[in-house]
Amino acid sequence: MFPLYGALRPPAATLRRHCVHWRTWPAAGIIACVSCGPCPVSQPAPVPAHLPNRSGSHRKPAPMHRVELGLKFALDPAGLKSLRQHRALRDLRLAKPVTRSQSAVYFDTEDRRLHARGAVAKVVTIGRRHVQSVKCAMEPPAGSALIRRDAFEDAVADDRPDLRLLTGTPLGVLGTETELAAALRPVFVTDLRRSLHRLGDAGWAVELVIDEGSIADAEDPEHRLPVAEIELRLLEGTPDRLYLVALTLLDRVRLQPLLPPKSERGFALVAGAAAADEVTAEKAAPVALDPDMTAAEGFRAIARACLGQLVANEPAVRAGLPEGVHQMRVSVRRLKSALSTFKEIFGEATGATVADPLAPGVDPALLTPGDVKAALGWLMAVLGPARDADVFVGETLTGAEKLLGAGPLAALRGAVEDDRRAAWDAVAAALDDPKFARLPLVLGAWIEAGHWLPDGGVAPEPFDGLALSGGDADTSEAGEAPVVHLSPAPGLEPLGAFAARVLDKRLRKVLRRGRGLGKLAPEARHEVRIQVKKLRYACEFFGGLATDQKQATRFGKRLKALQDALGLLNDIAVARSRLEELSARPALAFGAGMIAGAHAAGQDEALRNGVSAWKRFVKDTDPFWS
Repeated sequence: MFPLYGALRPPAATLRRHCVHWRTWPAAGIIACVSCGPCPVSQPAPVPAHLPNRSGSHRKPAPMHRVELGLKFALDPAGLKSLRQHRALRDLRLAKPVTRSQSAVYFDTEDRRLHARGAVAKVVTIGRRHVQSVKCAMEPPAGSALIRRDAFEDAVADDRPDLRLLTGTPLGVLGTETELAAALRPVFVTDLRRSLHRLGDAGWAVELVIDEGSIADAEDPEHRLPVAEIELRLLEGTPDRLYLVALTLLDRVRLQPLLPPKSERGFALVAGAAAADEVTAEKAAPVALDPDMTAAEGFRAIARACLGQLVANEPAVRAGLPEGVHQMRVSVRRLKSALSTFKEIFGEATGATVADPLAPGVDPALLTPGDVKAALGWLMAVLGPARDADVFVGETLTGAEKLLGAGPLAALRGAVEDDRRAAWDAVAAALDDPKFARLPLVLGAWIEAGHWLPDGGVAPEPFDGLALSGGDADTSEAGEAPVVHLSPAPGLEPLGAFAARVLDKRLRKVLRRGRGLGKLAPEARHEVRIQVKKLRYACEFFGGLATDQKQATRFGKRLKALQDALGLLNDIAVARSRLEELSARPALAFGAGMIAGAHAAGQDEALRNGVSAWKRFVKDTDPFWS
């Protein structure tokens, strides 16, 4: 066991053997990894108020280090009023609520070096107290709906940063005290009215933080954005408790997942109003995995990332961006594919067990993978028609107009645009449905609870000691260190071995189904495409485990080329089916027939390209996991 004092920690070689995230452990030390559980080679030791240096004198201790886990939501004024009247704030109250005014000045360099590293440096002023806070996003970045942050905090004399303390954080690599003094400058300021509600029951505690106020440009205070949001912060218990508390609040308050956080909105505000209001679709990000993880740990990391992508694309879908619908569908398909890829770890109870897994009162922890697929299926049934309509209008119809002219297809365009609007109206209605608000919370609780583990699951075992010293001077009145409980790693095979076996199985299925591709019926080719897509998702999940990344990249490119070729054939088949439906309307039969004829000519070429892509894939198949 290695006691931790200030800047001491177990040697890197020791951490490497016991924690797959050892590279993210800062030099100041941390006695638990938020991604995979408590450090098995260290235990918290008492931290003296002052540590003697080599000369025997005492110096100021390093900033208090802790790890934050939380969920953020946006609320309108009516929602904030309803939240304050929610019975849970009375029934689950552990302490008298505290309301205070506070401001914060956020600092960075001119070239935004801190922001580029996913770090935030600020000085918070609460009455006469000043607290310096450095927060760093933990790896994997933005891969989950849960917010995971390294936080380093200490009291300072005024609203200017204490550069001696900054050098004791991960930002110390940016330069010496002198260099930081010359480079750091105020970027934006927040003025907040913050209410703190400590909620809990046996075995868990959550802090509800309600913020109202504004974010302003440090150089132009009139240039500001409003703030109305809440955060649920885990103080004690398992991470699924955050989602369960949010579900409790949801019965009276519409919770909108908040992306991005205040710091990101502040940087966007300073960059310009257009950047602050810009909405973009979010693609899937790589998932940080390690071959020594268990398969169950790997599934949880992948599922978190899929959920994070789903939540991140809600603003783009609400903004009417076709790419937003596409990427939200991708996130759902990836999560369903992960459920299929890891089905061996779920045991026998994998079928659906409840009529509606998104109904109020359903315990997310007890859902089966089949129930989760049913919940995802509800969303896919709404997104699918909108995506098909976008592809038909944006690709099929637009391409035909370039060849045939817009005039002969005017009536057809009017009809399909009406159908497209109807499909998007259905998407908008689904996003306003209470079921959609429950979906990410139910999924998050299910992922974190871990009852899908083998043998019916193991209750997450608690551990404590995420803070090295002191209290949360920034947010917690009581000054208590958070006590976070995470599930222990179940006794399953290492992820590296599991991944190789699953990838082998998926590759064999692709090669078997794809024999004689050019002579297969359209339905059989569609099945080949599905198997190729499953293999590609699995390769994306596990590609980071490859010892030869160049080989993994080459394999991925060949697989993508094959999937794209088969996808074009599928798009033609879907368009043909859609054109047959449109041809049944007399006023549209002529235009639909013209496009169908053009598609028939293109199908033969698409099939030849598909067969060529298949032959190249089979000839050059060199699995990166073998």
